Amino acid sequence: MKEYRHLTREETDILKNNGCWAENWNNIHVVENFAPEYIIRVNFYGIVRLGSFDSWMPLPGGISVPCGIYDATLFNVSVGDGALITNVHGYIANYDIGARTYIADIGKIYMEGVSSFGNGMEVNVLNETGGRAVAVYDGMSAQAAYFSAMYRHRPVLSEKLKEMARIFSAGQKSHRGSIGSCVKVENVGILRNVRIGDNAVVQGCLRLFDGTVASAAETPTLMGCGIVCTDFIVQSGAVVEDGAQISRTFVGQGVKLSRGFTCSDCLFFANSHCENGEAVSVFAGPFTVSHHKSTLMIGAMFSFMNAGSATNFSNHMYKLGPVHQGVFARGTKCGSGSYMMLPVKVAPFTTVLGHHTSRIDTSLMPFSYILESDGGSVLVPGANLRSAGLFRDMRKWPERDRRGASNRQDRISYNVFSPYTASDMLAGRALLVGMLSQERISGKPATYGGCSIATSSLTKGAGRYDTVLKYYIGKKIVERLSDRKLNTDNLLRDALTPESTVGEGEWVDIAGMLAPKAEIEKVLDAIESGELIDFISIEKRLSGIFSNYELYEWKWVYDHIYQVYGVHPGTIVRKELVSLLQQWLSEVENLFEDLEKDASKEYSKEAMTGFGVDGGADEALADFVNVRGEAADDAVVRSVRESVEEARQKAADIVSFL
Repeated sequence: MKEYRHLTREETDILKNNGCWAENWNNIHVVENFAPEYIIRVNFYGIVRLGSFDSWMPLPGGISVPCGIYDATLFNVSVGDGALITNVHGYIANYDIGARTYIADIGKIYMEGVSSFGNGMEVNVLNETGGRAVAVYDGMSAQAAYFSAMYRHRPVLSEKLKEMARIFSAGQKSHRGSIGSCVKVENVGILRNVRIGDNAVVQGCLRLFDGTVASAAETPTLMGCGIVCTDFIVQSGAVVEDGAQISRTFVGQGVKLSRGFTCSDCLFFANSHCENGEAVSVFAGPFTVSHHKSTLMIGAMFSFMNAGSATNFSNHMYKLGPVHQGVFARGTKCGSGSYMMLPVKVAPFTTVLGHHTSRIDTSLMPFSYILESDGGSVLVPGANLRSAGLFRDMRKWPERDRRGASNRQDRISYNVFSPYTASDMLAGRALLVGMLSQERISGKPATYGGCSIATSSLTKGAGRYDTVLKYYIGKKIVERLSDRKLNTDNLLRDALTPESTVGEGEWVDIAGMLAPKAEIEKVLDAIESGELIDFISIEKRLSGIFSNYELYEWKWVYDHIYQVYGVHPGTIVRKELVSLLQQWLSEVENLFEDLEKDASKEYSKEAMTGFGVDGGADEALADFVNVRGEAADDAVVRSVRESVEEARQKAADIVSFL
């Protein structure tokens, strides 16, 4: 802790000559090497502590100015070494300001009463009227929030989590606000009851009331021009700017809210990016994206989601209030103009197009399309598995992670194909085969989850699921056997044998983290029993599960090799492996051939419409090539071809070890 002393008579005289005034000069405490010449036209009230100001502050445009305090009113404030505070038009009251912090051209920064800075605030997600309120806190992970919001069928768990949040919140309460070190606060109207972390940039904000702006040197947080924030927590690396308005909202690491986006009672987790539109009572898991002015997301949960223009949901039937909810599993896309009447439950990696008013639940039909036809909803099972867009998504998400390398709060499993989605494909395949048989017997069209399914889609959907299951299981076998000696059948079986018994059975997606349900249940049981007593211990246990993903995944894959390939890994011989690899390569080639064909549609003659605007076909082709390039040069097409060649090489390498 720094040592302070009273002002000397000489220092007091210099301050007075600099136009300063104090309610009581004895209440001003300074460090030993305090330099009074850098304090000009400042009014002091209450107890004020001042550091050393014998350095210069670099500013944009190549200018540097002396540190110090100029034209300000301070009440019960401490200021760290090397800070620069200038042009405070109102006052700063009851705040601790860190070293090397820059505060300029502001209205007021003050504390009013005791605040917990947004910690403990209850956010009503999914149901606007309550019932799933999440008590938020600085450092909250998507997984902890998911437990709080979605496991209300375990009331003991809910109470335990709520109590942990209350205890954490109580520990954050203070009558003093803080602005960390190396912070920039400039052209801000009012900051009231706000805690700001190191290296944050708070620039051009209209109002920030009752919240936390966490930040870090590796990933500074930006609170930008024209924003209004009330009751909020913003995490490191986030950007809230360009007129965004948020209230009762948690903004996670690497999240961006901008261009007039408005939201209330929302949770946004890592790398979500929303502009222009509106969100209400949304649980936005990692990579929830919406860019358009006419889009309303309300009363729902998402992750890895993209909401097209004019996406809209209805959670209010004008009977008992806005109580209906939507659960959109990871990877959902809503096309332009799409609408869904809640409640709904949409399977992973589903694309929704059109207007839907029936109660839709497609839980066991992942990678599908939900289309509008003649006023009804039509399901096309597995249609997304032939989409180049899905392959592009698999590559883009890890590349777009804006978080720092350290202290990542949310655990994100990027895998598109996993035990979680493969289980659904297995169940979906069985359902489709059963529907096809039933349709042939009864002659009635197939329906599932509020949607009709065309006969041709039953056959194609089952085939798509079968192909991708073989692709996924085979890929994991190849990864498992790479670079291993397999010159005897026993060595092959040993290589396939799992190291862990964990991973069998059902898997779940906990707001972006894939895990065996049994392991998650153990965590929840430990919370209820009191074994895990705080959020730190919960996060540590979750991190252990997350780090063992590949170990647990292999156990699940091993248990399903026979179901997918008809070969038992416990008795497999090398000849059977060769046959399995041949099947796998055939499925890889078929799958990726379809993906390449789908990508190549973007380079078809039809795609050239609008090119070569004042010429003929030759000009259109030349214009198109110069703007878009050729299919062979497309990054997705190249990656598809490289994936096929890589599969062939890996299979050949394994055979060479037999």
